[in-house]
Amino acid sequence: MIARWFLALFSLLFSFSAFADGGKLIVGTTSGYAPYVSLNEKGDYEGFDIDLARLVAERLNRKLVLQDLGSMPSLLVALKKNKIDAIIWAMSITEDRRKEMEMIYYQGEIITTMPFIFWKEAPKGVAKIEDLGKVPNCKICVEAGSYQDTVLQKHPSLKLRFLDKISDGLMEVKYGKALSATVDNSLIPRIQSQYPELKVLYLPLAENERNLGNGVCINKENKQLITQVSKVVADLTKEGKIAELEKKWNLGSN
Repeated sequence: MIARWFLALFSLLFSFSAFADGGKLIVGTTSGYAPYVSLNEKGDYEGFDIDLARLVAERLNRKLVLQDLGSMPSLLVALKKNKIDAIIWAMSITEDRRKEMEMIYYQGEIITTMPFIFWKEAPKGVAKIEDLGKVPNCKICVEAGSYQDTVLQKHPSLKLRFLDKISDGLMEVKYGKALSATVDNSLIPRIQSQYPELKVLYLPLAENERNLGNGVCINKENKQLITQVSKVVADLTKEGKIAELEKKWNLGSN
């Protein structure tokens, strides 16, 4: 009888604990994208977006669960199928993406140019993205499913090489397997410090191609979570927490 009473009490306490912590917040991300998401020497996740995810989970009174899904397409499929609650991975806000999912702005400014990386020398006479299509043997590396991918898809004359990680694209450029690669603007300072031989050419974006900052991605059907996260992000911005994270990770106002 006593054993049953203790078992019932334990079950009640466990149920109360599960209710009190609000459950889990499953966040999809991918490492290898410093300073937003990367693995440190101990194998732990760190970066601006990891800190942000922890703050959001804490404010929602949920336990943060990170799922590294390896690539942009995998993240988008998981979100659509509700296998994850959100994507926090420096996802660029675009009008096309807003049609597919909710994107809650949290960091970054409007980007009006896209950087193209070349090894030691950029080709002459390139003033627009479409000019790259006129350069002989100009193969451009781009991360599949990325914001840069969506922009380049609007220029059918370009020859693209799709990769899961843009770090592989840098190696393709370095060893002459591709002429150029394009990455997120915020990554350029770090990449140039690692590879001083790289030359960067910034080409203008059409108005409908511009990056409107980074957003937390949530399935449009998850109305409650959208409302909750929107409030949390607004509070973190108002309290200066976002600015603190930008300073910590040397992002400034991109």
